[in-house]
Order: sequence, then C-alpha cells, then structure tokens
Amino acid sequence: MKTRYVSTIPLDEERLAKDLAHAESFRYSEAYSDYLIGGPWKNAMLWATGGDIGTGLVTTYSYDQRPTFTEYGRQLPYLQELITNLADLSRLQFVRLVPILDTVIIPHRDFLELTDLPEDQRPAHRLHIPLVTHENCLFSEDNVVYRMRAGEVWHFDAAQIHSVASLSRTTRVHLMFDFADRPGSRPLVDVPEAETDDRIPTQSRVARPPLPDDRRADLFRLADILTIDNVREVFAIVIKTHFRWDGGENFAWDTMTALARACKDPAVLPHTLELLRYFTLDRSDSKE
Repeated sequence: MKTRYVSTIPLDEERLAKDLAHAESFRYSEAYSDYLIGGPWKNAMLWATGGDIGTGLVTTYSYDQRPTFTEYGRQLPYLQELITNLADLSRLQFVRLVPILDTVIIPHRDFLELTDLPEDQRPAHRLHIPLVTHENCLFSEDNVVYRMRAGEVWHFDAAQIHSVASLSRTTRVHLMFDFADRPGSRPLVDVPEAETDDRIPTQSRVARPPLPDDRRADLFRLADILTIDNVREVFAIVIKTHFRWDGGENFAWDTMTALARACKDPAVLPHTLELLRYFTLDRSDSKE
C-alpha cells in the first residue's frame, strides 16, 4: 500500500486543546530518537497491547495480550472518543501521540525489526491524523514532498523509505495508529474516502525547484569537512536540502554516501553504509 490521503475529519478545537494541555504532563518516551537529527522523537502510548504505556519500543510489548487504552489514553476523553469512533479496534494495536519540532528524520523504513512476529500479529498498516501542524512540517516518499494538514486522515506506507522534516520551533502533534495485518469486518478507519485517483493530492504536494548545479557542487564540498564527529550534522544539511530542492530519486542517501566516499576520514564510509543498512534494509539484530 502506498501512502495516500483518505479523508478530512472535523476536529473539536476546544476539546482537543484541553486534551493536549493535559497531555503535556505525560512522561513521553524518546524511543527511536536515533532516527532524528535535531529534537527528540517523543511519543506517549494511548492504546497498546496489554493496555501498557510501556517503553515506546514496539518490540517490547506483549502481542498475545488484548490491546486497549492505556492510563494515558483514559485521561484524554476527546482523543479516546476519536479513536473509538474511527478505528477498527479489533485490529488496532498501537496509538501514539507524537509531538516533534525543529528536526529532520533520517530516510528509513519502519517495521523491519518485527519480522519474527507472526504475520497476523505484527503492525503492518499505519495511519496518521495531524492534530496540530504548520506549513514547515513536511513529509517525503518516492521523491514527492507533501504536507498533511490538521484533521486529515492518511494511510501511511511506513514500509517504503520515507522522511519527515519539522523545520520550525513550532510543535506539530500527530496521532499515529498501527494496525495488524489480518482480515476485519470493517475498514481500518470508518471515514468516507475522498473520491480521487491521486493518492497524494496536488494541493498537498510541495513544489520544489530542481537543485541547481552550483548548489549541488557546494553541497559536495562538505566532503572537505566531513568527519566521524559531524556525520549527523552533515546528513541533516543533506536532508534539509532534499525538502527544499528536487535533487532526484534517493537524493539524501546517494549524496551522503558520495560524501562519505570522498571525505578524508576513513571511518565515515563504513559508518554511513552501516546506517544505510540499519535504516533501510535490515534491523534484525536490533533491540529496537
């Protein structure tokens, strides 16, 4: 399934604001923050297998237990109502409240670390609903950069290489749903689907100018200063360039690998290739 816009739902701004204000008191997990360059990836479990808030790492939950609202989810009446009314609870495994700001996410695939789980138990379908967002919160897949706006419902193909940028000090907050891949008696979410053949509508897409040759050359001069100590900072520059300019397919990883090959520090290339493996190919040896 490719990422696609599904529908737009009305949000009760007053009730939502009350829930989000209360959620500021939660202790957010920072699991998966190694995917980000900038601020941490914070998340609070509202619904989970066993009803446990847990660690935030999806590999640490008991998949043989019935999913239900967590202690945090039960404290947010509006979001609890929204989840109950929208989602097929028989297949819903996790719902996370996810705020991020001033950060980029390394292009990656999700679910790679879950291959040991039975197919009908492992999370396989993801859905996003932005609750609070801004124009500089951007998503990327297949060299298409786009925005998800508040109240929009998106089926998000996390198995494809994707990236996110929140290029602002303003916090964006999403509800993120994970569903098991098994048959159900109803759709994953009960909303009227938009009548369009364009999975990412034109109005959601961000028009980026082609990356000029002189800017590309400037970017490759980062090889002169690239060391094992500043790999993440240089990669952040490359990723931000991708969100503002069209450098072509697989621009971020191809550029970072080329910089690693050209730099003088011999530790950078094997480290970069290991990052590429971990984020896009195989996390079978990872605890996360």
